[in-house]
Amino acid sequence: MATVTKDDPACRSNIVFIGNIGLRPYTEHATTTLPPPHATAALNIDVLASIDYQNVEFEDVMVFLEIKGPPGAQFVEHDDRTNWFWGEPDGTGWVEIPRGRPTTRLRMRLPKGDLLRPGPTDGLTYYVGLTGLPDGGTVDLGATASAKRVVATASSCPIRVTGLAVNEKLGGYLS
Repeated sequence: MATVTKDDPACRSNIVFIGNIGLRPYTEHATTTLPPPHATAALNIDVLASIDYQNVEFEDVMVFLEIKGPPGAQFVEHDDRTNWFWGEPDGTGWVEIPRGRPTTRLRMRLPKGDLLRPGPTDGLTYYVGLTGLPDGGTVDLGATASAKRVVATASSCPIRVTGLAVNEKLGGYLS
């Protein structure tokens, strides 16, 4: 069973949170034009805001992900990816590219978005493919989120997800 821990147990986020993380099996469409390696699993992760920020649009809504294990696991493009910008580390920061390459570190960015949908734990969801997971295996990853408002920039607490298995979900506010 998967667990979530904060990198810093004393960290408290008041505005932006990570939540609703899930991993499901995935098979590319028969008509895919994506080059290998193909996704064999799909990760979903929400960026959420405090209920006080319902119907408030944020800018530069970003999720930063890093695979910690297993060796060989990578984030990859997949046919069901939503319209966010794929960012890869370039040594001094992040560079956005139109079609992502397999990587263990990824920044997903949307220029604008509402962080709460109709329900208090329904956030802005990102989907990304994974490859290199052994059958029945799990993935360990680090995650943090950030978003800007005209009057403030807010970040979630960095978290570590350990042992997330295919068909497993971690719901609600996790950071």
